[in-house]
Amino acid sequence: MNAANAFVPRFEAWLLRETGIDASSLGVNALERAVLERVRVTRLNASAHDTSVAVDPADIEAYWQQLNLARDERQALIETLVVPETWFYRDREAYVALARLANERLVRDPMHVLRVLSLPCSTGEEPYTVAMTLLDDGIGENRFTVDAFDISARVIEHARAGIYGRNSFRGHPLTFRDRHFTARQDGWQLSERVRGTVRFSQANLFDLQAGAQAPYDFIFCRNVLIYFDREAQDRAIRLLDANLADGGTIFVGPAETGLMMRHAMTSARIPLAFAFRRSTAEETYAARAVRPLSASTASVTTLSMSSPAFAAASREPAKPAPAPAARRAFAPPAPPTRAQHAARPVIEQAPPSQPAAAKSLDTARRHADAGEFDEAERLAHQHAIVHGPNVDAFYLLGLIADARGRSADAADFYRKALYLDPAHYEALTHLAALLDIGGDRAGAQNLMQRAQRSAARAAPASTEESQRSRGFHAARRS
Repeated sequence: MNAANAFVPRFEAWLLRETGIDASSLGVNALERAVLERVRVTRLNASAHDTSVAVDPADIEAYWQQLNLARDERQALIETLVVPETWFYRDREAYVALARLANERLVRDPMHVLRVLSLPCSTGEEPYTVAMTLLDDGIGENRFTVDAFDISARVIEHARAGIYGRNSFRGHPLTFRDRHFTARQDGWQLSERVRGTVRFSQANLFDLQAGAQAPYDFIFCRNVLIYFDREAQDRAIRLLDANLADGGTIFVGPAETGLMMRHAMTSARIPLAFAFRRSTAEETYAARAVRPLSASTASVTTLSMSSPAFAAASREPAKPAPAPAARRAFAPPAPPTRAQHAARPVIEQAPPSQPAAAKSLDTARRHADAGEFDEAERLAHQHAIVHGPNVDAFYLLGLIADARGRSADAADFYRKALYLDPAHYEALTHLAALLDIGGDRAGAQNLMQRAQRSAARAAPASTEESQRSRGFHAARRS
């Protein structure tokens, strides 16, 4: 903001402290525009969008004081920044997976009452879709509960009303609208039966308390983690994990898969559902025990974040199995399958005759795991110079670039890895996430489809075949 350049950092710090949101993730000048709008309304009695009204530093300083003194104004600024973008049955594969997993859970324990959490729930489309999915699959409203949280009081009020316009109904089919909604002049009214299954509350994700309520069988936390800074992402995922029931599932957005795999979370391997479960102790142990077998099969082990917040998290007391989410910054993406280059047999120690090429990559990985990215990068580049192009060296370089926020470099390295191995599952999914963040949804979908075809082709592989596969890729992009 031209009149407020000197004040921008304090507003950014306030937003991060208040919500965990990194201002830069909201888009260019989003926070600047929001502050100016609130200054015009509260200090100058003008329209929020009347840019002809001059705002000077004194106005912004007065607003800063008001922001710190008035809780209502803090909420108003957050409301200005929160722009809901959602619709019913967004990413349908997640709801197909929900219906199947919910029924499996009830078959195992017929007396169980399912608990589902949706946050942030925005204007209600997601938690109501959860409810409609379960009801349409024959699960009665007395067999589940849905809790829905959002930081915005405005969107909570909208959600409780249950009245939706055309923008909330996208794609086809829309048969669910005929079953659960009644047409009216200003849109469609959701049935009382569906609305009665969802409990809305105004709350921040960070208001969750570990163990304060019964754990959830399913958690939907989609497309919000990408707006947090690294420390907030770490805290958020630990809180989500602490509120997840044993055997439960977390659904995230397509661009957030790497964030989950940075922790002790394992992909549920459901195509395009972006579903994760807590890693078992065996999976975590296997990831630690894996070592490269040869220069041709050397692959990525564990890569940690360099952030001090993650270093501190790794020093927290370990919980009993299943493995805690904060134990390591990156964790294995899935149980060993050839489809995910994760079938290397567990080896407690590297073979004494390990080739020099594999040793050099292993050293690079150890530096990366310690957060020593400069040295890891140097060794990985040196490996490529001395030993020639190598898919695992390029993949490691991509992970390091990704962890440092160099998206363009990361994408380039993932593409190089795919040139050498077009079916490299991890490079495909990581590059898809980068394309999705960059707005290339079609490109991301294409890569995800390639990844799923690769997984489908390799799924029937036997254990013996799996042991001959590329190796165990336990690192994920940050």
